[in-house]
Amino acid sequence: MFETLRENKYFNEVVKFLQEKKLYQNSYLVGGSVRDLLLKRDLKDIDFTIKGDSIELAKEFSRKIGATFVLLDEVFSIGRVVKDNVTIDFAQLSGESIETDLSERDFTINAMATDLSLKNLIDPFGGMDDLKNRLIKMVKEENLKADPLRILRAYRFHATVNFDIENNTREALKKNAFLMKVTARERIKEELWRILSVDNSARTVEMMVEDEIFKAFFKMPELLQIRTNLQALIIIEEALRNPEKIFTHHKITFNPNIIACLKFTGIFEHHALSFIKQIKPSKKEERFVEKLIEAGVSIKKVETLLDKIRFVKNYENILYPALIYGISTDPLGMARAWLYREIEHFYKKVYLKNKKKLPLIKGEDILSLGFEPSPLIGEIIERIETLVLAGKISKKEEALEEIKRRYGAEQVVGMTEKG
Repeated sequence: MFETLRENKYFNEVVKFLQEKKLYQNSYLVGGSVRDLLLKRDLKDIDFTIKGDSIELAKEFSRKIGATFVLLDEVFSIGRVVKDNVTIDFAQLSGESIETDLSERDFTINAMATDLSLKNLIDPFGGMDDLKNRLIKMVKEENLKADPLRILRAYRFHATVNFDIENNTREALKKNAFLMKVTARERIKEELWRILSVDNSARTVEMMVEDEIFKAFFKMPELLQIRTNLQALIIIEEALRNPEKIFTHHKITFNPNIIACLKFTGIFEHHALSFIKQIKPSKKEERFVEKLIEAGVSIKKVETLLDKIRFVKNYENILYPALIYGISTDPLGMARAWLYREIEHFYKKVYLKNKKKLPLIKGEDILSLGFEPSPLIGEIIERIETLVLAGKISKKEEALEEIKRRYGAEQVVGMTEKG
């Protein structure tokens, strides 16, 4: 049942360490580790419950193997050890027995354990059956109330392990969702980002909308309703899975935070900035959402070549997310993919090539033509830059001719004679 774990270097290191501490008989592999092993999923975290001072043990073990110690939860006595992208959690046994400890957990699929011999599955709440039936079922409602973030975690498991939520459990989630108002905002964001990290998170988000989960922790101005755009999320996920349906540049990859922010903005559109501020984002995340919303408005005005240049210049550093967000909010959706493909084609084939030619002229060049310092200098530079990016001019002499044509021949006599 747990054969792969027997070959895990860090599991064996922990077992040896606990044997030395005379804690082998009172220690267990628990929760998500047992669940993932039974599902034959890659084991990212190794979770131990120990009848002892788990935080001090985690500190000592981290020193022993040259790892990093993190105080994960002082209230629940959880210490984390991190090394080589492996996470090992030491938690203190709750109650006098492992059965008591498991009775205080969130869902039956997470309320299983095994002793360190890996020979005996401890499953007092039928978690194994729920795994087979692909079902998320609460251990008891009181446990959801004890830590309301578990309500959001149910939807995360719905997304990440693709299980259904048992009917009574779903009713309890809806009934107690309001308790999340007191949950730390950072913890809510972490769970939301995990949901949105899934390729097909739309089915889970749709359930959360039906269950009014977002209303439980997002505040809206009085008299306004939280509105969600599930169709935009569906289009975004389709674009991320199959970028060739829109772009000629098929290999598009974003970091997980960009994906989460993009989907979040698709769901909540112009309210996304207000909502993300409520869950303690990083400055980069907040700024990205703000720029994405701006881009969504701007892209609707793109018609001419000049519009394309302005759009690409303003949003070059987020161009692909901006295009995906734009098509997700376009009334015609994928039916107008040609417009977004045109913008991408212009960016790749024209804009990037011509950008290398900049700057053709500088402010001092224009002042030497006889112009007085004024906002006009900036206007001239911007116009020349635009013409270069459009591929209309490519040499300094052509820029001077354009200035001469546009702003008056007498101004450029001195410069052309010197040249």
